Amino acid sequence: MLPNARAEEVPQTAQELSSRLSAVVQDGSTAVRLKLEMKPSASGTKTVLQLQIKSRRTKTSTDILYQVLWPKERKGEAFLLHKTDGQAFSGATFVPSNTLRPLSAASLQEGIFGSDLAYADLVENFYAWGNQTITGTETIDRTPCQILESKPGKGDSSSYGWVRSWIDAKKLVPLRIEKYLPSGQLARRIDTTRVAKNDADRPVPATFIVQRAGQESVTELEGSNSKHGVTYTDADFTPEALSTITSPK
Repeated sequence: MLPNARAEEVPQTAQELSSRLSAVVQDGSTAVRLKLEMKPSASGTKTVLQLQIKSRRTKTSTDILYQVLWPKERKGEAFLLHKTDGQAFSGATFVPSNTLRPLSAASLQEGIFGSDLAYADLVENFYAWGNQTITGTETIDRTPCQILESKPGKGDSSSYGWVRSWIDAKKLVPLRIEKYLPSGQLARRIDTTRVAKNDADRPVPATFIVQRAGQESVTELEGSNSKHGVTYTDADFTPEALSTITSPK
């Protein structure tokens, strides 16, 4: 959902920038441990989930499996997402015991596990869309950023109308992402609050906050461990895999 790359040459054009960001979104087979913290309001009681994420991303397809490891009363809740270029999104959710529900395109804007982060935010690679433009620059937390505007091109489908990203051009890390509905209304905003290096020695958004426009709720996500080059088979991304928690190989 939030890409990273080595701090090498600063891209000069929108196409160079989006291409490099898109390439690192497609980072192969990975495994991640993640803490998801949800607050309904500033004074509300927070909910904390520990998650295991398996993903397999290539230029042509994306497979994602999220499973709750903790707390005990929610352990085993899961969802599966699949997207292939030129085909409709598909997926399913699972709640013990044996409650399997298919996800349709209408579900893309629903929040994962009741949070502010939507299914669409995980499965869509907007840096690969056909229309990319650098619309300006802005400094965020004393870091100069290029503002990249991404819009679906011919053959691209999305529940969003366009996306704006504030990119640290040296580290190639998005420090802010704003996603807009086709109507022009701001849907959600994602702010990176901590950048760290992952197991591949790349700068990544290690902690980020998601807020929906007009809502008091706030969702914070913090990655604790990541592994690249994990071995998966097609069986790891099937509805049957939702009901069993297994460690990545």
